[in-house]
Amino acid sequence: MPVSKNIIIPVFIFITLAGCIEPFTPNIDESQESLVIEGQITNQAGYHYIHISRTAPYNDPHKIPEPNCQVEVVDNKGNIFKFYESQPGVYRRWMYNFFLSIGTQYKVKVITTDGNMYESDFDELLSPSPPIDSIYYEIEVRETFDPDYPLYGIQFYIDLDAPDDFARNYRWELEETWEYEAKYRIQYYYDGTIHPINDPFFLFRCWRTDPIHKIYTSTTRHSTSNTINKFPLQYVSNQSNRLKIKYSLLVKQYSLSNTAYDYWCQLQKQSQESGGLYETQPARVRGNISNVNDNEEVVLGFFNASSVTEKRIFVTERFNFSIYGARCTLDTIGPENLHSYTLYPVYLISLSPFGTGPPYGVGYGICFDCRAGGGKTKKPDFWE
Repeated sequence: MPVSKNIIIPVFIFITLAGCIEPFTPNIDESQESLVIEGQITNQAGYHYIHISRTAPYNDPHKIPEPNCQVEVVDNKGNIFKFYESQPGVYRRWMYNFFLSIGTQYKVKVITTDGNMYESDFDELLSPSPPIDSIYYEIEVRETFDPDYPLYGIQFYIDLDAPDDFARNYRWELEETWEYEAKYRIQYYYDGTIHPINDPFFLFRCWRTDPIHKIYTSTTRHSTSNTINKFPLQYVSNQSNRLKIKYSLLVKQYSLSNTAYDYWCQLQKQSQESGGLYETQPARVRGNISNVNDNEEVVLGFFNASSVTEKRIFVTERFNFSIYGARCTLDTIGPENLHSYTLYPVYLISLSPFGTGPPYGVGYGICFDCRAGGGKTKKPDFWE
């Protein structure tokens, strides 16, 4: 009995689509963890850090600190600087300007608890990093998946115009700080008894500082002039409370040797590329560190010396687009129901038409305590 094409075609399509539903999980060899050593020496006096960890499994990416290592940095003048563990996998040493001179070469040496010895190549502290000409921003609207709801925000840029005999390779580290407020000022707190709050700004205003975990690099070594114009840095959207009151961006500019720049540039490209099966696959970027007795061992990370300069910008503009913050919903209750709240202290605000007394609005988190947003109530020393 002949089978109709009208039946065969739908069945074929169904089978084909069903075969596409099962996810593909790559078979990745994770039998050997790799050591990761990251650190740098700059021309700024203060604590310098070496981070040592192990790679985590592909399906559970996280840092595995490598504790109890012997860590030292040596220079080409015979000086040895021992680093001490300040927290698991983090080693630090205070260094003075006297030992951080331009033209000096540095390398790191590490001995792990299993007796393996690791060493980086020497890296030279190059001529001073030129000053940053300017940091500025422009309002930028970006498309989203829904064309009716674009993303509003500001795009930061940097300009650089340096003498030709200064460094030619650059990396930027960013740190953001912003001022924000809780939704409500606390009027009372409850711990079994209702107490008035004398300071209405108690836990109301906070400042939060976070590093921006992105890699920004650029080079002028193939250009006739040591000039960089309108290089894009951080984009801050209206989907958080960052731009509501005041925002600040600190930019640290590092000068890099050619080897260090090539490493950071590869790392930047890898972090920006998606992991489609037929696109460029994520790869382990080998740095300048190796096992002294086993050159075949894969050691990740990089150690370099770098001059650094920095510049800060404040944003206080009142923008004409909406800026979203944390949602806050209050429960409305009378004093007879406060006993149901047992997590003390309970913060209250009066919802009475007279502004005092019951009924009360009760809430947790960012409703009353700005620290719930990750910040601190102490204003930073640099805040204008």
